[in-house]
Amino acid sequence: MSKKKRIQIIKKIQEKRNSLVITYVLSDRPNSEGYISQDAVREIYNLLCDLRPGSDKKALDLFLCAAGGDAEVSWQIVSMVREIFSEFNVIIPYKAHGAATMMALGADSIVMGERGELTTIKVTLAKGGAQGQNEDGDLSSASIGDVESFFSLLESLGTPRVKQKVDALLRTLDTVSPLVLGRLNNATEQYQEVCMKLLESRKRRFRKGVNKKIVHKLISGHERTITRSQALKDFGLKQVKQDTVLEPLFWELFKLYEGALEMGAPFYPDQEMDQCSEEEIVFRDHRLAYIETANKTRVFKQDVKLRKVRQPPPNIHFDPQIVLPPFQIPSGPEANEDSITSNIQQWLEDCLPEVVREAFEKLWRSFPISAYERLDLNKRWEDE
Repeated sequence: MSKKKRIQIIKKIQEKRNSLVITYVLSDRPNSEGYISQDAVREIYNLLCDLRPGSDKKALDLFLCAAGGDAEVSWQIVSMVREIFSEFNVIIPYKAHGAATMMALGADSIVMGERGELTTIKVTLAKGGAQGQNEDGDLSSASIGDVESFFSLLESLGTPRVKQKVDALLRTLDTVSPLVLGRLNNATEQYQEVCMKLLESRKRRFRKGVNKKIVHKLISGHERTITRSQALKDFGLKQVKQDTVLEPLFWELFKLYEGALEMGAPFYPDQEMDQCSEEEIVFRDHRLAYIETANKTRVFKQDVKLRKVRQPPPNIHFDPQIVLPPFQIPSGPEANEDSITSNIQQWLEDCLPEVVREAFEKLWRSFPISAYERLDLNKRWEDE
């Protein structure tokens, strides 16, 4: 029923806006989030190819909802759409954060609902090694906003001279690997370049100076949400529009995806594991994303395996109480010492492996649970 209703709404939007519509909606369900990723590019292309035959519409509306993801994918999707359609618009009923905000920059118009959200773009480096942490430092993650905040602090304490800034930087490098700062700067320049390319891909481009101001405001400091009015007034995104007539349809369509992706029901598998005697559980067919047109629906699913990780104590006292199954002593004229011995040996060979396994399993289950190990398995796109 949900799919049928979604298709009906998509067709209504297409009719009212004289466009073709494709949706890309990712889950923000706690512990079961979906993010913009490389695999979506081919999926979107396949559905766009399916849309073109028999249609003379030149505009594509992307109904977008995502909490972030791979920034490079934003450029790939927008540039791909530009090769196929002469006009490209983005409809944002709710969240379009991070990489989704970047995708919206490449649209000729951004139709935002009352609850529509963009965000500033936080440039970060992941934890691990020289990318986010050196051997001696305590840096688990880094962002360009952290670096800017550090130098803003120096300014607030009194305008420092150039030498003082250099001295402060050198002291910082005693704790933070210079590779971290170098990669942060490199990542920031890459994000700025992608955002500029996206803005310049629009049919009605802003002046280059205006684009630079927009990019500077978006990639500056820490991530924060941007409402429709803020996008227009504070960030100069004049392509932001509203559609009061269709806005109820946009929200209704989003609510249908929200229900299908169970966004309102946080996924807490560890709570179920606490009440379960099994050592591992597999939660199957978790929906993380939809890509949909009036002709076809694709859904991204994965299975989640959760396993109990137990911590053996330093000193293990193993006192198994092994109970063997009953042994039937052979009787009759052939029952001699050799045959009885042989039967006992065979009986032990048959029984002991299972008895020992059960004893060790019981011992293992007596150890305290230190953590739960999660594995995301069998990730795939499927027809619905």
